[in-house]
Amino acid sequence: MTLLKTLVCIGCIVIVWATFQMPSGSGDVASRQTLSISEEPDRIVLGWSGPVQEPMSERVAAALDRYRMDQRRLVLILNSPGGSVEHGRKVVAAIRGRDRAIDTLVQKAGVCASMCVPIFLAGAERKADPEAYFMFHQVSLDRSAKENLKRRELSDSERAAVSQVVKTIETQVTDDFFHSDFAIRGVNAAWLAMMRRKISDRDVWMSGQQLVDEGSGIVDSLVRTPAG
Repeated sequence: MTLLKTLVCIGCIVIVWATFQMPSGSGDVASRQTLSISEEPDRIVLGWSGPVQEPMSERVAAALDRYRMDQRRLVLILNSPGGSVEHGRKVVAAIRGRDRAIDTLVQKAGVCASMCVPIFLAGAERKADPEAYFMFHQVSLDRSAKENLKRRELSDSERAAVSQVVKTIETQVTDDFFHSDFAIRGVNAAWLAMMRRKISDRDVWMSGQQLVDEGSGIVDSLVRTPAG
């Protein structure tokens, strides 16, 4: 029975593979998401603030479609703590699926953390204020999946076995995340390997200036901006 319960828990972990995320906090997501639109003579600026969760991809896609015939440059300003890996990839697909250049920008004191970074990397030109902040860390099970595992009645040995499986899967998913969502975007391979080692046990915060100074390939160029 002990082995069976452990296998059931492991099966549950595999089932929720798609719910892995870059943690972005708790609370009502929709109330913390805003998409602003500003039309300027030479560009259209979309400003996203909030977690990478539904309905971000739908809202961003709708805004891009609204201006699909407009010849002005499109810029997506990001200020996000991160969120769902699965949904973030939908946002990336929405950006890269348009037949036009869409730039990305993180402003002074703005944050582009975890799953926000691959969205930033989807920009044709990736700009950041020297005092913008980026955060990198490992992928983990989402909050609801972790709570579900905690509620299960397991012995200490079973919990240890499940914990080891979770750790192994999180490591594998993070490796895939770095390969699929970073490496193919022109990020410096040596820098990326170094960052992968750094995040094994902690969050790593870096400014736009630091990313450029280290030749990371994350930020194409620095630009002074007002605070976001």
